[in-house]
Amino acid sequence: MSNEQQQTTQLVIQHTEEKLFLTTKEVMERYRLSSPTTLWNWRRKIGFPAPIHNGRFYSRKQLEAWDREQEAA
Repeated sequence: MSNEQQQTTQLVIQHTEEKLFLTTKEVMERYRLSSPTTLWNWRRKIGFPAPIHNGRFYSRKQLEAWDREQEAA
């Protein structure tokens, strides 16, 4: 198997291992927050994505889209 094929295979494996949803705790770790109240304030003030499924999980795709918006601003 060539080096390029190995890299492609590794990317596919990483992609399938990524979670589609993150818990509130994982989101707080991702953004280095110490309080869930900060997430609530971010949703109200700066348009942070709202949790889904009983307010306990966040969509990884929505978080990544929000990250891109912040980088572009």
